[in-house]
Amino acid sequence: MEHVIYGSGRVSGVEVLFFEEAELQKTKDGQTSFGAIGPLSVLYFSEYKRFVLQLNDWKYPLIRRLATSGKDGSYILPGLNGFTYMLRISNGGSEALANFDTILSNNSSFSLEKGGAPIRQVEKSPEDKLTRHPLKNTGTKEVVSETIKSLVDNVKNKMATLKTGTKNLTSTKKRINQKDIKTKDFKKTASTSFKSDFFQSAEKASKLFQQRRKENGNLSQHREFDLLKKTNSKNAPVLYICREDIEEAILNNKDIATRGGLTA
Repeated sequence: MEHVIYGSGRVSGVEVLFFEEAELQKTKDGQTSFGAIGPLSVLYFSEYKRFVLQLNDWKYPLIRRLATSGKDGSYILPGLNGFTYMLRISNGGSEALANFDTILSNNSSFSLEKGGAPIRQVEKSPEDKLTRHPLKNTGTKEVVSETIKSLVDNVKNKMATLKTGTKNLTSTKKRINQKDIKTKDFKKTASTSFKSDFFQSAEKASKLFQQRRKENGNLSQHREFDLLKKTNSKNAPVLYICREDIEEAILNNKDIATRGGLTA
């Protein structure tokens, strides 16, 4: 239940669209392999000002320089290292699919299959400020030195652990009387780290999440892009995703755009 798990290491995304059944395949040089199957969420992360497609563990941020295409629930998305993603949405309502096409056309260089040429767009959202940091180039001496230092620190830590363990075993204060274990009533002294209403709150959050997902108007009404972008937590569910996963996915798709996932 990822939607109720949140914390400092996670970032919130509003679920603008949701499709119960979708299938993802990867192709390269005419060879097709299975990718994933399951529900597809289209999330908007205001912190990065980006839409992200999520199907199970697969996360695909939309970049305006990426060349995408599709029609009637079947879409082609560029991937890293020469791979191409084939995304198929099953049982998607016509209004929801139309909204999905609208999101693609406003956040990628999208073209309808058998339609006109795609509109060339430039990247308009560099404000996420995410860039890859080059690895530090260290010489052989530095690498050997760091390796030796790491080994020495490891030995020191193990020695300290052994000393502490031996001290605990020989100390009379650390000894446990077996008779006390048999007679002590642990139920009286046991305590829980959960708040009294923890499970009730989690169940309430889950029900509210499902209700907002079901009643999301973007699934049944064709909307303009500005309205889709303004979808918020009052009328759609919110998912909390690992921040590192989202940022890594954004950087990967920026790499695709830089290396050639562009329109001619």
